Amino acid sequence: MQISQISTRDAGRTSVAYPGGLAAAAAALNDTSGAVGLDQQLSAYHALASRWNGAGFAERANLTQALTESPFAKTIQSALNTFTRAAWAGADAVPPAPQQRALTAFDGLSETDQAIIASLQVGVRDSQGPSSVADYRGRLQADLESAQPAPAEPRDSITLSAEAQARLAGGAAPDSAPATPVDATPEMAAAISAYGKVAR
Repeated sequence: MQISQISTRDAGRTSVAYPGGLAAAAAALNDTSGAVGLDQQLSAYHALASRWNGAGFAERANLTQALTESPFAKTIQSALNTFTRAAWAGADAVPPAPQQRALTAFDGLSETDQAIIASLQVGVRDSQGPSSVADYRGRLQADLESAQPAPAEPRDSITLSAEAQARLAGGAAPDSAPATPVDATPEMAAAISAYGKVAR
């Protein structure tokens, strides 16, 4: 899994989809009293980030503090840094190592950081906005399973009998009965005699 994307909801919209508008959303990100819950702060962040996408230069200047310098913006940055460092499997890693590393890194996060990473859909291409922790983890698990190497095709096998195994080992066949003597017939004696003359 290569972490190269963070998604926000309602990209390109020109209105702030948050109760109270821009000022209330900015205040939610700057709250340090604990009166504003995590879900509310994530909603405010997504609303302002979506506003940023459609804003002009002057308006973006007004949004900068809330999106980059507010206490909650710093919480988001800390969560992203923690996750991306733990999920990095190395430049030479091949599947399923990156997928396993990402899942392990996510499971090692605090509940707050998990909610932030899931909400931002970190590393998920073509995401449709925020996700729950369960859905995001399910996506990581599915990525890991799809990256597993295909099982090798079964090969045809031959089972040797006990007698064949004993003969290959250079021993006598187990429980083999002695050969029954065969009385030589005149025809057989003549054939053996003729073979012996040819061999000489």
